[in-house]
This record gives sequence, C-alpha cells and structure tokens, in this order.
Amino acid sequence: MKIDFHIHTKYSVDSLNEPREIADTCRKFGLIPAITDHSSISSFKEFRSLGFKFIQGEECYTAEKFDLTALYVTDFIKPKLGFLECLDIIKSQGALSYIPHMCDTTRHGSGYISGAEKADIIEVFNARCMVSGFNQQALAFATKNKKPMGAGSDAHFIFEIGNAYVEMDDFDMDNPKALLKALKNGKISGRYAPLYVRGTTSLIKFAKRTFKF
Repeated sequence: MKIDFHIHTKYSVDSLNEPREIADTCRKFGLIPAITDHSSISSFKEFRSLGFKFIQGEECYTAEKFDLTALYVTDFIKPKLGFLECLDIIKSQGALSYIPHMCDTTRHGSGYISGAEKADIIEVFNARCMVSGFNQQALAFATKNKKPMGAGSDAHFIFEIGNAYVEMDDFDMDNPKALLKALKNGKISGRYAPLYVRGTTSLIKFAKRTFKF
C-alpha cells in the first residue's frame, strides 16, 4: 500500500487539480491519496461519488501562521485557531494530527513550536521543499521524539502526484489507529519537484483571488 499524504485539489486557493484527474492518476500509479486542501473539505463528496478510496484531510492554517493537517477529519476546522486548540479539535474528531513541511521557513512550517511533539505524525519528506535541509531537520525531530513519519508530494499539479509517498503493509483504511501502527514499518520514497512549481502555484493563487474562479 502506497500513500501520498499531501495532495491538493481545485478547492485549494492555489491549485486547479480536478478530483477525477487525481483519482485516475492515483489508480494508474497504485497510490492512495490524503486529500489535504487548504481550509476546505469540499472535495470529499466528489471523491466519494467516484467510488474512490482516499483519506479525508484538511490543511489548517493556525493563528500562529503555521500549517497543521488533520487526517481523517470529519468536520471542517476553521482557520486561524491556535495551534494547540487545533490539535485538540483534531483529536476530538478521532482524527490524526500531521505536521507538514515542518521546518520549511518559506511555507508556514511550524518549526519547533511548543506542542509540536504532541502531533501524531511528522512529515519528514515534502517534495516541494526547496532546501533539502528542511526535510532533514523534520526527520531529526521525528526521530528524537519517536514519532511516526509521513511523506507527501504536496501536489498542486497532477504531474506532481506520487513524488513522495510512504509504502507500508495493508491496513484497515477506516481506522486511524491502524494507519499509525502500519506507519511504524513504513518505507519513505521521495523525489523533489522542479522549482518552477512554486512560482506557478503563486500565479494560480493570485489569479483565483483576482478573477474569483
């Protein structure tokens, strides 16, 4: 089982990915995606209508201007809540907290914020990190704190899907605790996205906000 823990759809302000295209691409490469749109869970209904297996996620923007992802989220988590409050809400939903691009100072990485050690999973390979040292620092933190480790393409474009994923034994996809257990023996695979995707993503964000589409 291969899981890409960090994929965006058109429901994120900086992506145009159609759910159907994501589903088709993931089927092609044998991937299961965690759909982690910025402050949105609007894609879930569409994915379910496709009969497609995925993990429900939301990349939450906290009051401290950091990103914190909820995996297996069931209800929308509004932005700009405190980091610790967001952790509590995620837990109250029976979901898992996942810190993305933790040490990436260019993209709302949480760094070593107080309470980071309480998160369930640390993303130790993000394919969009421009500096490999950011991922290495996240890996060191996860290792020191004995945290399960995730990886994600952070795909905002279809061609990025699968740039990073974790390969693990099959587990009950409906059980967050089973995922945590399977991650203990997971194998991380990753390659970095080309640098131009970051700039292109910014253009999409500008266009969507300016022209309201």
